[in-house]
Amino acid sequence: MIKKTKSVIIKILLFILIISNLNIVQAQDIASVQKADKSINQAIEYLHSIQNDDGGFPIEKGKPSSTAITSWVIMSLASAEENITNETWTKNNKNPIDFIKEKGEKLESTTDYARTLLALTAADQPYIYNRENLLNKIISFQQPNGAFFQPSQGEEGMINAHMWSILAIASTDKEIPNKQKAKQWLISKQNDDGGYAWLEEADSDCDDTGVAIQTLILLGENPKTSTTIKKAIAYLNSHQQQDGGFSTGSWMDKDTNIASSSWAIQGLVASGETPTENNITYMLSLQQKDGSFNWKKNISSIPTQMTSYAIIALNQKPFPVNIQYKQYIMHHTTFTDLNSNHWAYEEIMNLVGDYVLTGYTDKKFRPEKPVTRAEFTKYIACALEIEEPNTNDTIKFNDVPKTHWAYQYIKTGIKKGYINGRAEQKFDPNGNITGAELAAILVRNLPTVKQADIENKKGAHWYSGYVEIAKQNELLYPNFNPTAIATRAQCAYSVMQLKKKIER
Repeated sequence: MIKKTKSVIIKILLFILIISNLNIVQAQDIASVQKADKSINQAIEYLHSIQNDDGGFPIEKGKPSSTAITSWVIMSLASAEENITNETWTKNNKNPIDFIKEKGEKLESTTDYARTLLALTAADQPYIYNRENLLNKIISFQQPNGAFFQPSQGEEGMINAHMWSILAIASTDKEIPNKQKAKQWLISKQNDDGGYAWLEEADSDCDDTGVAIQTLILLGENPKTSTTIKKAIAYLNSHQQQDGGFSTGSWMDKDTNIASSSWAIQGLVASGETPTENNITYMLSLQQKDGSFNWKKNISSIPTQMTSYAIIALNQKPFPVNIQYKQYIMHHTTFTDLNSNHWAYEEIMNLVGDYVLTGYTDKKFRPEKPVTRAEFTKYIACALEIEEPNTNDTIKFNDVPKTHWAYQYIKTGIKKGYINGRAEQKFDPNGNITGAELAAILVRNLPTVKQADIENKKGAHWYSGYVEIAKQNELLYPNFNPTAIATRAQCAYSVMQLKKKIER
């Protein structure tokens, strides 16, 4: 009796310790967000204080307004959901958009065109500048190989011209012309270290690598499976320093700076990662009393531009700041065999937007195609963002070697306990998932369901309890049949129902 009492007390203490640690982590997360919000507000006040009477912004207080600087400020304020055309940002009846259009600065480089278009779309403005349609102009720069640059401006091989053109086109919510060619050209310019440079054959840097990640995603690369993006992220991580910031990546300069850190963080956010408390603490350490941000510790350089970069990164907004990546991907992904009238269209496209599902190379989705056990295991792991177990243990199925494409997903499912093999040493990864197996996996991932709940609903079959609970929780697809093979559309519907229920 004494031993049993001690065991109960130990379990209670462990539970209290776990809950306490969770509360500490949650409190730290909340504190980081609050600090970031306060910092953003101070930065916005700084921008207010330096706005010139012509409506534009200078590189620093007291200098003449600059079209380029004003464009970056517009993007930063848009990321903070500021309306830059209202009276708050109007001086002498001039707002920042008025300044840009009235100055009418001649655009020459491709990046000038792209930056101006990004600013106009960020402010929800028509993209006519100097009587010229900026979208059509940028599209005209595309070369036969898919790259965007102007040979007449000596821009051959300029990776940054290509990337910023694509971001600018995406900001209009229009389809990127010759998307596959544009993507393959950019992929081919990745350096051996995984990073990207502003010019082909130049050394990699964190700034352009962060921008490349954002561009690749908008071109259709899946950040969860793309080897190119994973290599780029690894490059960024290798240049994150102990203070939480990122250096440019150059071997000559390992000091962290706000520009490289901002663009690296934007790339990571675009790929689905969240800035760490260390990242945010570093950025806030560069903010000055007036609300501006230094370029480096104790070094001020173009404070208006650096402050704009910081606001966008702290708001966790990738470029273009006026779009949501998921909606853009959903809107610009089409399948020849699937339209909006399909009964599972919404669920399918939501999972496409979450990078859980993709189509085939022939642009078909194949909604009626059976789903294998390996594929469904991946669907669950990706849709619920289930982390791989931190263990070196292996799974011992004769038909799932370590080289199998779904090995890590299957290992995760086995270790987390939501899927089993079909025999002691047989997983049957290529076997088709049945409705009964699908129901069991869904229920095992419901955080509120315990094994006892399933046992209490035992019926004539091993799956009876699972099916009953799945039905009660509205997880089953229409015309559910436990013994029939589940299709891609049916799996998408049920996985999305589970995802929505857990998120609620």
